[in-house]
Amino acid sequence: MTQQEIVELAAILVNEHGHTALQAAEARRAEHEPGSDSHRLWTRIAAEVAHLLGVEYRAQVGEYSS
Repeated sequence: MTQQEIVELAAILVNEHGHTALQAAEARRAEHEPGSDSHRLWTRIAAEVAHLLGVEYRAQVGEYSS
């Protein structure tokens, strides 16, 4: 998936879920085995969602703050 596609998907998540978009992305990430391609992809998507929401996101530990 390209970076542009990740940005677009993150924007869709924010549009659909509002301030809970990050939790939605993290829930999808949690469905996949750590280290798998899908897990890494959802980590990137979650990071972009956090960026769009204006919150700090640490992918390594899954923490975020305003």
